[in-house]
Amino acid sequence: MATVVEEYTNLEKEQRAAASPSIKLTLEQANKLAGGQSFELIDGRIVFKDEAPADIASLPQLTFEQANRLADGRSFELINGRMIFEMADYDHSQTQALLGAELVNYFKTKPIGRVLTELNYRLWPENPLESRKPDLSVILNEHLQETERYPTRAPDIAVEIISEDDVWTKLFAKAKLYFEKGSREVWFVDPYEKNMMVLTPTARRWVLDTLTSELLPGLQVDLQDIFTWPAATK
Repeated sequence: MATVVEEYTNLEKEQRAAASPSIKLTLEQANKLAGGQSFELIDGRIVFKDEAPADIASLPQLTFEQANRLADGRSFELINGRMIFEMADYDHSQTQALLGAELVNYFKTKPIGRVLTELNYRLWPENPLESRKPDLSVILNEHLQETERYPTRAPDIAVEIISEDDVWTKLFAKAKLYFEKGSREVWFVDPYEKNMMVLTPTARRWVLDTLTSELLPGLQVDLQDIFTWPAATK
């Protein structure tokens, strides 16, 4: 495989997208080659965000079942039959963990729902080429389907932790999709600017200090608590 990786690294960008099917990288190999750049791994081929994916359409499309087997437990989304891996950095991961912990604590005192991490949704059950995966999902009790491994209804609150290379137009398009499939709120959490945006189907607002939600009575989360690791207690 070392020879394959070296051969792949030496290809020009335009050639990489159309590389021979024999050159397939694992996520770990692709992550090393990326050198910190944001990328997607599609059918074993690394595609950087700044590359024009002219030949991606010619790659074989995967069904959700095929992608799930190939993912081998790794988190992914399936968009038009293409596996999309998002590489979370430290700030992203920490914010996801801390906000998730705040919501777990909330539901311990008000058991009106649950928070789940990186749950994949089959929002188009008739279409095996699509799935979506919020960073966090809040599902209220009336919509819990514990027997449904991959829900077909979007969560009541879909939470996306923003990455540094995210584009707002794409984020808003994703929010629109969540609303069309049942979400009542979408939260965009920015660990770099240390703020967040709460969207409903008809409005949006910035949150700069304390997070509240009409769907979660009594919830009050100080944003500092989800962007800064708590100090150790003696």
